[in-house]
Amino acid sequence: MKKLMMIGCCLAGTLAFTSCGSGEGNTEATNQTGTPTVAGVDSTITDENKELLAFAARNNMLQIELGRMATTKGNSENARTYGQQLTDWYTTKQQELQELAQQYGVNVPQQLESDQQEHLEEARNADANEFDKEYWESVTKAQQDAIDQFESNLNDVEEADATAFTLWARNTSKELRAQMEQAKAYQLEHNNNNSI
Repeated sequence: MKKLMMIGCCLAGTLAFTSCGSGEGNTEATNQTGTPTVAGVDSTITDENKELLAFAARNNMLQIELGRMATTKGNSENARTYGQQLTDWYTTKQQELQELAQQYGVNVPQQLESDQQEHLEEARNADANEFDKEYWESVTKAQQDAIDQFESNLNDVEEADATAFTLWARNTSKELRAQMEQAKAYQLEHNNNNSI
């Protein structure tokens, strides 16, 4: 059931993103006389959104690596399955982000920041019996950090001022919340199973 919910959330997010991109970035508007006009492709991005784009790219890389680790080192089926789902989802998100960055003429970071590298090392070096515990803590913390960053950036953006990037970020933020709820449920289940 949880797998179906996650698949449903990912599919809904993908469909929402795809529908936002239809029309190749052209939007119809009307001028003062009521005559339809076509706006050009969205090609500008604010400094705040450039920062969010860079953060999102690094977060995607971090989650992909955590997911890969979970597929090979996870002790439970939940950790391995969730790790694979995240690897797939964040790989898709990274591809979408690279396309957006190209549209805006922005370079996507190719390396994690030092604190993210340390985060990965902690999970990588966790005792085999403790890996799942470390994984759930790492994943939920990274997801909460991402949600906070996305919301902080998007709070001041009005719907009417939305760009291709902010639409992508809003959809991604909603999907992140759903993923974090699923991860917390798995974390709680893991903690309950290990407290017996």
